[in-house]
Amino acid sequence: MIPVLKPTIDEKTKKELLKVLDSGWWGFGPKTQEFEKKFAEYVGAKYCVATNSGTSALDLCLKVYNIKGGELITSAMTFVSDAIVGEWNGMDVTFADIDPDTLCLDPKTLVVTLKTKAIITIDSHGRLADVKGIRKKFKGLIIEDAAHAMYTPGAGKDADITIWSFQAVKSMPMWDGGAITTNDEAIYKKLRTLTWLGVEKSTYDRAVGKKYTWDYDITQSQGIKAYMTDMQAVVGLGQLRRLEKTNKRRRDIQAMYNKAFKNIPEIKVPEHSHTVQYYTMKCKNRNELSEFLAENGIATSVHFKPLSEMTYWKKAIKRPIPITDKVWVKLLSLPVHNALTDKEVKFIIKKVKEFYER
Repeated sequence: MIPVLKPTIDEKTKKELLKVLDSGWWGFGPKTQEFEKKFAEYVGAKYCVATNSGTSALDLCLKVYNIKGGELITSAMTFVSDAIVGEWNGMDVTFADIDPDTLCLDPKTLVVTLKTKAIITIDSHGRLADVKGIRKKFKGLIIEDAAHAMYTPGAGKDADITIWSFQAVKSMPMWDGGAITTNDEAIYKKLRTLTWLGVEKSTYDRAVGKKYTWDYDITQSQGIKAYMTDMQAVVGLGQLRRLEKTNKRRRDIQAMYNKAFKNIPEIKVPEHSHTVQYYTMKCKNRNELSEFLAENGIATSVHFKPLSEMTYWKKAIKRPIPITDKVWVKLLSLPVHNALTDKEVKFIIKKVKEFYER
C-alpha cells in the first residue's frame, strides 16, 4: 500500500541520533537549545520554546496568557487539539466557519461576545489564516496554529503567539514535537518554566559547568511537563538542514498532480501553497474514489473530517457553519511525501483518471 504520508530522515541524522543516545543526556539539553535557536531564526521570531507536541504548545499558549474560562473560538476544520485545549482551561468552545478556498477560518463568520477570550486560527494546508481580518473583529488573544505552514512566508508574523508541530506526518517530522514562537521576552521567560511544571531552572541548566547544583525553585503553579528532549531535537536539526529540499519535492509532487487533474471536471485541484502539508483536492464521489484507490494499493485520507461531525464536539456548534458542512464531503488527500517516487505518482494519477473515465 502506498501510504498517504511517510516520515523520512537522512543517514547523517541517524548517526547524530546515536551520538545523543551514547551521550547519556537524552532529555532537555544542548541539542534542544540549539534547535530552539535555529528554528527561531528560520521562522523569523525572537524566541522559541520547543515542546513535546503541538498540542502541548497550544495548551501552554493559553496558560502563559492566564486564560481561564470564557469562550474559545476556532475552526471545526482541524484536528481536535485546537478545541480540546480550550476545555482543558475551562473554556466553552465555539466553531466559526471557513473560507471555501483556503479552508482557513473566515473572519466574516466570527461572532465575538464579551465571553470570547481567545481565538485559535489554523494555517490550513499551508495557506495563511487571515489574522489581520480576525484582529479587526477581536482585540483579545489570537493564537496562530502554523502546524501546516512550515515553509509559508508570513506564518507567525501577525498573531500574538504561534505554535508549530513536528508530529511524524507533518512536513518537518520528528516522531513528535512542537514549538512556540514569540517576540515577547516576558512571555518567553514564563514559557520556559511552564514547560517544566513551574521549575525555574532545568536540570540541564543546573548541570552546565563544573558543578551540578541540585537546588531549584518552583515559581509557577500551572506548568505542565512539556519540554522537548534532545532525542527529538537532534532529529529536528536534521530536518532543518534539508527543509528546502524536502519542501521542493512535495511541491513537485503537487505540481504533477495539478497538471494531471486540472482538466478533469469532477476534480478541483488545490490552490498553490508554499507548504505542501497535504495534497487535498475537492472531488465528486469522494468515498467511492477512496475505496477504488484502496483496492489498487493506494491509501488516501480526509483532512479533515470536521470536529462538528464528531459526537462529542457537536456541542460546539453554536451557530450554522454551512461552508464547512458543504466542503468537507468533497475533500480527499492523496499521497505526498519525500519517499514517494515519480513512478508511484504516475501510478496514482493513472488510477484517479481511470476512476473518472469509467
